Amino acid sequence: MTIFKKLPGSLSLQRGTVVSDGAFFNLFEDGKQEPLHVMYHGIRGTQNVAGNKEKGAATGNSLAREVTNIQLTESAKLQPKAKLLVKWDFRFIDLSYVLFASASKAGADKTEEYNFRQAFLNFVNRAKESDGLKEVVRRYVRNIVNGRWLWRNRIVAESITIQVTVQEHPETFSFDALSYNLKSFDQPSEQEQKLADILLKGITGESTSAALHIEAIVDFGMGGVEVFPSQNYLEDKPKGFSRSLYQLTPKKPDHKANDNQYLGQAALRDQKIGNALRTIDTWYPLFKENDEKPIAVEPNGANLEGQIFYRVGKDKVSAFDILKEIDELDVNSDKGMFLIACLIRGGVYSEGE
Repeated sequence: MTIFKKLPGSLSLQRGTVVSDGAFFNLFEDGKQEPLHVMYHGIRGTQNVAGNKEKGAATGNSLAREVTNIQLTESAKLQPKAKLLVKWDFRFIDLSYVLFASASKAGADKTEEYNFRQAFLNFVNRAKESDGLKEVVRRYVRNIVNGRWLWRNRIVAESITIQVTVQEHPETFSFDALSYNLKSFDQPSEQEQKLADILLKGITGESTSAALHIEAIVDFGMGGVEVFPSQNYLEDKPKGFSRSLYQLTPKKPDHKANDNQYLGQAALRDQKIGNALRTIDTWYPLFKENDEKPIAVEPNGANLEGQIFYRVGKDKVSAFDILKEIDELDVNSDKGMFLIACLIRGGVYSEGE
């Protein structure tokens, strides 16, 4: 058994999941469905800024600064008497295919790189037969059926029904998303286990068509309310423009128009869904101190909510550290399950200048 001193100079893993965007629809009482479109419109708000005079702080003298704050923005709202319907698809790829590149620097001794590649492939083969992989997949299933991937829409919902169907499978799996505690991955139900078994066929290479189709029916207790697709990051946001929303069929607004405009169909971006699905890391050092919250699987335990790297430090539990132990790593240990989850996440793990 070997503990490697250094990772290969070029080590990249492709993502082990295939996730579609989550398309938004209006769902009416008679079962009719209509795409839910992003709306481009103007609003008249008020100025609310902190007391920095150089940046235009509010003063008691309204002549010194305009109180009104005119903005152009995008929003997404349900039609009256409609519920929100979100649809997307998911599957794993064969874990054997996640290793995209592993190579040492030109002119370097290839022995270490060869040994690492063999240890990596051996770990994957051991993982495919492990309870550790089964646990990781069950946690993915839990994050599908608990509606974590709906983000803010889940927080403001009165009820959420998650329906999962599988190609060439007669059964429709139905779940009450809000009945699940987002902190818990314990006690998977019989239906969850069936879905996990289907996904395991894909990640172990037994099947190339082990895909799930997921639909969420989100009831806010009223129609006509705002819903929350993904937002776009704009580096150079136009002055007076508040927010850009993600669209499946992007349509640019006519800035000279005098009325509200409907743009493309609203959706949750695949990366946003994927981040929620991999929020399964309960194995990091400060788990108890962090109110036992699972965090998204990231090599260094990067967490936006806490603005902290949970896996960087003397414990040496980052994916970069654990990869060096891959030849002797127990696939069913906390480290082993975290590394399996990192392989599924993908990424660049190269070490060197």
